[in-house]
Amino acid sequence: MNDRKTGRKNILAFEAVLIAILTTALAVVLVLYFGKDGAGQNGEVSIDAMETLIPVTQEEMEESSADEETGLGERIEYDDPVLGVISVPVMTDMVSHTYDWDRLSENDGRLSYDTEGFRSRLGIDVSYFQGEIDWEKVKADGIDFAMIRLGYRGYGTGNIVIDDQFTENINGALAAGLEVGVYFFSQAVNVQEAKREAETVLSMLSSYPITMPVAYDLEIVSENGSRTRKLSAATMTENAAVFCRMVEAEGYEAAYYASKKTALLRYNLSELKEYGLWYAEEENAPSIPYDFQLWQYTAEGTVDGIETSVALDLYIEPREEKDEEAESGKKETGEQDSEKQDS
Repeated sequence: MNDRKTGRKNILAFEAVLIAILTTALAVVLVLYFGKDGAGQNGEVSIDAMETLIPVTQEEMEESSADEETGLGERIEYDDPVLGVISVPVMTDMVSHTYDWDRLSENDGRLSYDTEGFRSRLGIDVSYFQGEIDWEKVKADGIDFAMIRLGYRGYGTGNIVIDDQFTENINGALAAGLEVGVYFFSQAVNVQEAKREAETVLSMLSSYPITMPVAYDLEIVSENGSRTRKLSAATMTENAAVFCRMVEAEGYEAAYYASKKTALLRYNLSELKEYGLWYAEEENAPSIPYDFQLWQYTAEGTVDGIETSVALDLYIEPREEKDEEAESGKKETGEQDSEKQDS
């Protein structure tokens, strides 16, 4: 009888130790998982964990590279560090731009584009990671507009968070006289989440004079625990389309952000052609033929008033449109001056 009691006590003690070990292990897992998007990280991940390592499968690559008739039509090449050189056919149902990249000018790292038909404005895109910004100095340094991160969805938790610097950034930029647009760093895994992100953005913009695009920025995060790690091209496209459709319905200029790899291998551009493309490629000139207005050409720019490096963007627009606006402004000013003299 004593042996039985002793044996039972030993079993109970062993079970108690085992439960304690399992409880501790579970707590560690929960901390690691739900702590992914904590205040220190603030929703950002390193560039190595994002688009440069998008897990495109061999099958997806072959589908993207396949011609209806092999060897026919123009093609776009992309040199992927993992997959090698990928050749993708030019989509014939997409509108092509008419830019002449030989007309790009560079001055101390600042690009501009000025032709008979087009002119450019220089801008930056910023978030919490640029810290506090002296917007008066930014304006004085020749910056015309700012794309400001409004918020993000955590790639591990899925929580929507407003960028810590959003309010300060948008108020500062507007007060300094810059034109302003915003973007949302999405990690939506379905249309319902993309709609919720659009609703969040729209609810925050009602009191601000937004004149630049409102952009959807979904970048695949490949780290373990990422909700978008295996997101399909079809879902990405659907998410971007519903976000842009909701933004446009409220009168804003809708856009979606894409690097060359994402544009060629992830998004079905034909389904997004009615919305603006915010194109990112760090080259001497963009290498895709499709039409776009907003080009992020470097992530390593320097601007007075910002202590960190900052992404630089060109917004290219028809010259006639801006000239008409300028002439209209001059005419209104002249009429007002004439009225003052008559009175």
